[in-house]
Amino acid sequence: MAPHHDVSNSQKSKGHTSQNSASFAGFLHYPTNRDNSLKTSHTWISGKRIDDDVGPYWRIHNKLYDLTDFIDKHPGGKDWLLATKGTDITEAFESAHISTAAENTLPKYYAKDISTPRNSPYTFHDDGFYKMLKRKVRPILKKVGRGPTWSMVVLQDSFALTFMLLTVAACLTESYTLVILAGIVLGMTGNCAHNFFHQRDNWRMYYFDLMLFSSYDWRISHGLSHHLYTNTIYDIEISALEPIWEFLPKSDKSFMKRYGSWIYEQFIMPMALFIEAVKRIYHQYSGDMKLRPENLLPVVEFILMAVVSSSVGMAFRLWVVLHMACSYWFAAIGVVVAHHHPDIYHQGDAMREDKDWGLCQLDAVRDRVEVTGNLFLVSISFGDHSLHHLFPTVDHSKLPYIYPVFMETCKEFGVPFKFMRTSELIIGKYLQLAKNTPNVNPPGYKSS
Repeated sequence: MAPHHDVSNSQKSKGHTSQNSASFAGFLHYPTNRDNSLKTSHTWISGKRIDDDVGPYWRIHNKLYDLTDFIDKHPGGKDWLLATKGTDITEAFESAHISTAAENTLPKYYAKDISTPRNSPYTFHDDGFYKMLKRKVRPILKKVGRGPTWSMVVLQDSFALTFMLLTVAACLTESYTLVILAGIVLGMTGNCAHNFFHQRDNWRMYYFDLMLFSSYDWRISHGLSHHLYTNTIYDIEISALEPIWEFLPKSDKSFMKRYGSWIYEQFIMPMALFIEAVKRIYHQYSGDMKLRPENLLPVVEFILMAVVSSSVGMAFRLWVVLHMACSYWFAAIGVVVAHHHPDIYHQGDAMREDKDWGLCQLDAVRDRVEVTGNLFLVSISFGDHSLHHLFPTVDHSKLPYIYPVFMETCKEFGVPFKFMRTSELIIGKYLQLAKNTPNVNPPGYKSS
């Protein structure tokens, strides 16, 4: 066996805060770049590379791997590995790979052991909740597969086709009503496409880029940050919303931050897509990020609208309204459907003693009783969210097959899995924003 290896901290930035890990709910470091005014997928993954400090390797548990020669062979696509080089990918590896194939491949790329503790507090013990659930899920998915069903494919393509038809109709009639409807359907198209960018490379994931967002960026900010470190200081979907939405229970929240968002969010949500696009363009202009072909889809969208419309000016106005409507829909759905309620864990609250990653995910997620079981509602509003967080690379249409063993495992571990109503989560979002004192007991699900 190769000797244990301590990776140096020479890459730590001057601005990196060094505090006791107890301050960060088990994380060893306060995230580098978290307090930057410009928070993007680029700043997040760059900061994580500094915090994890594993040099040119990929860390999985307490071993370092050199996956350079595997990048072009990676079944999920090379972008996942290119983006994560130099980081700890333990959570990503465990949640993305359900079969043992990837685990059996790793020894070929083993570099050395590492004795420095992981920055993340989460565990993956063989007799723990998540690993046991994975073993039960494995034969089910081997039988039914993990990719999309025909129903999911038809649903996704139907959203996209409806968006296109409504947009053409809006341009021909110069109707703002129709273009607002087109924007809402575009938001539904993007919500559904979110299911596809979690999976191995496929062309349907680029529907997401029609919204001014970037599927590549969201694989990092959503797939690698939010999904793996939900509602913690390492969740960019928490930090990027600050100071507009302050979801963490901080004692120094101002009155405006606690209650003002009820009003000013109505002006921010229609602009969310544009803000993200501007930040991405800034990084591309500064050379931090490459311009990707799919980033040009909204430009193509505008050109086609200009061809159909009576004038370029009218096309531009319709295009702006289209994306404002889409932005409002996507933002409104995204911040209320699963993660924010006083009973849901947010960093600052007491954390469960058992740091099993799967259990901690359940602490930070709730499902809606009206949505589960309806593929249409699941696809447009991030449904079956608990199972989606536990198994993000499994298509939404296959998650219902997992529910029986999931509920069985919850029962075995004394986890009282419960649903909420959408109305509870909508109200809960505002209660959480107003909350400035943490929960003293672990919220929601408790181990036996």
